[in-house]
Amino acid sequence: MEKRELRTPDQILQEALRRENEARDFYGDMATRCRIDFVKELLEKLKNEESKHVRWVQDMITKLNRGKDVV
Repeated sequence: MEKRELRTPDQILQEALRRENEARDFYGDMATRCRIDFVKELLEKLKNEESKHVRWVQDMITKLNRGKDVV
């Protein structure tokens, strides 16, 4: 895994967004492959949680770009 130097809030949020998308896609992919119902259900829930995180980070990026407080 490549180590990138993150210095600005925008760089940090963009990296967070990339990782949240990656996690969401991972859980979604695993859920489609899974044949055990309760595990598939867990993976779908995890995917949905990551989708929430994606929206939160996107909202923070929008606020940052508009000059508003991110938190």
